[in-house]
Order: sequence, then C-alpha cells, then structure tokens
Amino acid sequence: MTGHPRPQQGRGCSPEPMPHLLQTRLAGFYFLYYAAVGVWVPYWPLYLHSLGYSAAQIGITLAATALVRVAVPVGWGWIMDRSGRRMPWIAGAMLVCAVLFALVPLAPGFGALVAMHVAYAVFWNVALPAFDVVTLNHMARTGQDYARIRLWGSVGFVVAVAALGPVLDLTGVGPVPWIIVAAMLGMVWMALNVPDVHDLRPHDHALGGFLKRARQPAVLALLGACFLSQLSFAPFYSFFSLYLEQNSYSRTVIGLLWALGVLAEVIVFLYTGRIIRRYGARPVLVASLLSSALRWWLLALFVEVPVLLAISQLLHFMGFAVYHAVTVHYIHELFPGRLQGRGQALLAAVSFGLGGALGASLSGWVWDRLGPQCVYLAAAVIALIGAWLSRSAPSLRAEARPGLASGAETGSAKVR
Repeated sequence: MTGHPRPQQGRGCSPEPMPHLLQTRLAGFYFLYYAAVGVWVPYWPLYLHSLGYSAAQIGITLAATALVRVAVPVGWGWIMDRSGRRMPWIAGAMLVCAVLFALVPLAPGFGALVAMHVAYAVFWNVALPAFDVVTLNHMARTGQDYARIRLWGSVGFVVAVAALGPVLDLTGVGPVPWIIVAAMLGMVWMALNVPDVHDLRPHDHALGGFLKRARQPAVLALLGACFLSQLSFAPFYSFFSLYLEQNSYSRTVIGLLWALGVLAEVIVFLYTGRIIRRYGARPVLVASLLSSALRWWLLALFVEVPVLLAISQLLHFMGFAVYHAVTVHYIHELFPGRLQGRGQALLAAVSFGLGGALGASLSGWVWDRLGPQCVYLAAAVIALIGAWLSRSAPSLRAEARPGLASGAETGSAKVR
C-alpha cells in the first residue's frame, strides 16, 4: 500500500475496458520519458564537451532550453485546456522532437546548436505537464495510485544511466543523441495508444480564474520556493557529470552514482502519500529544500570522499522524489478542472523554466571563473532561502488529501 487514497469512479463514467493495458502504457510513457532524461542529464554535457564546447557555452545552451520553459508550457497548457485533447498534441510534439534532435549532431557552430536546442525545447516541454494531467485523471477513474505509475519513470532513468555508463566507457559519447531519438520515437507510439480523459471535478467558478488563483500570496510563495529549488538544482543537472569526471571518476561510476540517487527515489515514491498525509504538504516541502541544501554542501566540500558523495546522492529522494510528489499534489488541488493544464504548466515554467534557465546560465559562468566548489556552495545557500520561503506555501484544508489522484472525491482545495 502506498498511502494514497483510492478515489471512486465518477458517476456516469464508463470503466476502462483494459485497465492493466492502460496502466502499462502510462507507465511505459514515463519510463521512456525519463530514460531519455537519464541519457540527457548525465551524458549530454559530456557529449557537447566532446564536440569542443566550453562550460560557459554548455551552460548557455542548456539555459536556452530551460528558458523556453518559462512561457511555452503555459501556452501549450492553454491550448490543450481549451481543446480538451492532450494525447494527439503530445504524440505530434514528440515526433517533431525526434526529428529536431537528430539534427543536433549536424550543427555547424555554436549559434546553430543553440537554435536547434531552442526549437526542440519548444516541443519537448509539451509532454510532462500534459501527461501528468492525463495520468491523474485516469487514476481518478480507475482507483490506481499516481506514485505507482510515476515510479516507472524513475526506473527508466536508472536503467538508462546505469546501463549506458559502461557502454560509453567503451564507445565514447557518440551514440548519445541517437539513444535519445529512439526513446522519443517510443514515446510517440505510447502517446498514440493512451486515450484522453477529462477531470471528474467540475470547475469551481466561485474561486476565480487561473490568474486570480496564481496571484494568491500563498501560491506565489509556493512558486517562489519551487523556483529557488530548481535554481539550486541547475548546476547539478548541468555539470555534475563533468564535475565527477574532473575528479577522476569513470563514466561507469558516474552512471552508478546517478542511478543510486534515483533508486532511492523509486523506493520513496511508493510512500509519498503516507509521508504527505502524516506530516502535511508544507512541512514536507520545507524538509525537501533543507535536504537539498545539505546535499549541495556535501557535494561542494567532499566530492573526493566516496561515502559522503554517495550520501549526497541518496538525498535525491527528498530533494527530487518527495519534492516532485508534493508540488504536483499542490498544483492538482489548487488548479482543478479546466485549470489543470495551465496549473501544471505554470509550475514547470517557474521552476524548471525560469529557475533552470537562470541557474544553468549563472552556474556555467561562475564555474569557469570561480570553480565548481563556489557553484555548489551557492546552490546550498539558495536551497536554504527556498526552505525559508516555503514556510509560507499554502496549507490545504482537510478535504485536499495528499493522494495526488484524489480529485474525484475531494473537489477543489481551499488555501489558508
């Protein structure tokens, strides 16, 4: 048992004819999505470095892809909320991504490289916020737990980083882009075979529209904390593998360290519902940011101590897995009905978009001038500020349960 409440099926909704097959396809999409991320995050900076690009240029390139997430997800969310369809958009976007990504190795120079990354990011950022909405709505009808589906994404990440490290030690980083393209094409097939489904909860007009909700002080504090969390994560996503390689770790060990963090994440995903229900969403969010601060401090000062490096990776279960579960829960409850797509997209835009873009750009600049230790110490301070700000995040009333898929029962959440 995960601790997530199992919602009842909505009245008038026909049951899924093949729930096991549906569950497999939902899990398969997450597996492939995060397998692609598991290739991109640890090995893509190494691939770009092998092409002769500097840390600053890599930081700018990754910042450009993250900057796209500031506006694009909200635009896509508005389009899909209005159209009522998500899966055809996701399938088409992943196909375009595969084509664009296949062109990246042919980039004639730095400007073209950045342009290709921006173009691909416009379509890549359709997928996760929209698919989270579809998954949560399916879970509300079938009574399944979101965490049991989402953990397969973590499994995909682990498989990718752990299996690819030894391969790249033998072959070099040349195969990296083509492995990502293959995962994207698999996502196209999965998306074409997952049906669209709508939220069972009616839109609560009494609570106002999207902008009115987003401007509430407690919601702004939540978004600010999420921004700072991803700002602190940016040097990890962008340069962790390069940092380890510079400290004489092999690519096999680099892959295993990435896998270690995500293995802890997989286990914790099974218990996030219990954790949130027992301690409350806001304390859990504060704790996740405090754990990130500790993690970056360990990484800055003890990268040459394998045991402490491993401990810092195990802290990924709090800084990512628990953080992700609690923030998705917050947005699902605070933005119900037709606001769901824009709510999840707003979270992605502010955190991974603005926070990730600014963090990747600044960390690359600081890395080249002051060194990696300063980068990760700064990240620790930023995470501490985020923990302080998250104390003002919304406190959801009792009816907003931490089940991530409980919208069929709970209705809209209220904010104190």
